[in-house]
Amino acid sequence: MVLGKFTIIYTLAFLQRRCFLNYHGLIRLSSAANVSFTVSITVLFLAVNVCFPRFCVYLIISRTRLFKTWTLTRSLTIMHVKEEIIGILKQFDIGDKFSYLPLLPRASVLIPLFVRSGRLYTLLTLRSKELRTSAGEVCFPGGKRDPSDHDDVDTALREAEEEIGLSPDDVQVVCTLFPIINKTGLLVTPVVGFIEESFCPSPNPAEVSAVFTVPLDFFTSKEDHHSTYGVVGMSGLLHSFYFVDTDLGSQYHIWGLTALLAILVAVLALKKKPEFEVGFDSEDPLAFFQQILHRRISKL
Repeated sequence: MVLGKFTIIYTLAFLQRRCFLNYHGLIRLSSAANVSFTVSITVLFLAVNVCFPRFCVYLIISRTRLFKTWTLTRSLTIMHVKEEIIGILKQFDIGDKFSYLPLLPRASVLIPLFVRSGRLYTLLTLRSKELRTSAGEVCFPGGKRDPSDHDDVDTALREAEEEIGLSPDDVQVVCTLFPIINKTGLLVTPVVGFIEESFCPSPNPAEVSAVFTVPLDFFTSKEDHHSTYGVVGMSGLLHSFYFVDTDLGSQYHIWGLTALLAILVAVLALKKKPEFEVGFDSEDPLAFFQQILHRRISKL
């Protein structure tokens, strides 16, 4: 049996050199098919190679051109989706609309977006259990402003690099959204930006214990969503999601401010009304967040 498999693999390697065939593809075929079928394929390709050598070359050229066309089409699709989303989100950029706010301790989070197979995704982190605040919670990359930070964007990009190794040069900043006062009294500004699908995070174990991605439309579905009123320290609905990462087999609880921001970006970017109550106008949420902000500031 071993000798038979060795013979098949050797023959396929010969075919790969003579017929310009994909050796690895044929090896997978040989392991999946029975011996007689593989031998039949081998004889067929030998006949083609001997009788129609130019045809073999033509197949390779055609395959290369097809692959290039597919790659170009995929790149154009991603580019089109990105440009469309960027155009939508820029309409909600706050600019200096909240410059009148009193001086408060500030923080920023980066909401990283990327396109995979035509679908919009975001990236989230699980905070280390060793941290003093929000230990073990799911968050977007971010943190408190440093004196050296020029603005909210600088804070978000610096924190993302420190936490998950995302270089600021690899982020296409799109907009900053409405600031929200969190449960500890920090004025948190969300910064939305695009990253490459190929980005491979390098979590800082002192701050982050896991990094995972979620389809953005997940935050508009009621299937894994729960909400409640009247939570101390929260204004309006407290949203909660349970997301299962099928690749790693892990479940994450996404709730509070992180869930609210994810819903907000999903509603704006996808122009999709959630299947559950959110408490704000999905087409013009600014008034809602201004009201919440002023209410919290009045109580400080």
